[in-house]
Amino acid sequence: MIPSTKSTVRTRPLFNDKLGEIRKNIASAMIGRTVSLVADAKTIARGIVAGVMVEAGAAKIVVNGHHYDLDRVLTVTAGLN
Repeated sequence: MIPSTKSTVRTRPLFNDKLGEIRKNIASAMIGRTVSLVADAKTIARGIVAGVMVEAGAAKIVVNGHHYDLDRVLTVTAGLN
């Protein structure tokens, strides 16, 4: 039997919603931790995650007053390392 494409289409928004929630939880878990991240093409920034914001449905961490996507994070360490 060939699977229906309608069931696949219906489950994708639910999957994306759950993935977004997971990313928000990961970002929230970084609050208070020290991160190293790619700030731009030539700069690696380091700082403490001060908070999380959601911009256009995507979770971003706030470090040194700037907002960064989670995919820019290179390392996460506990506290002020």
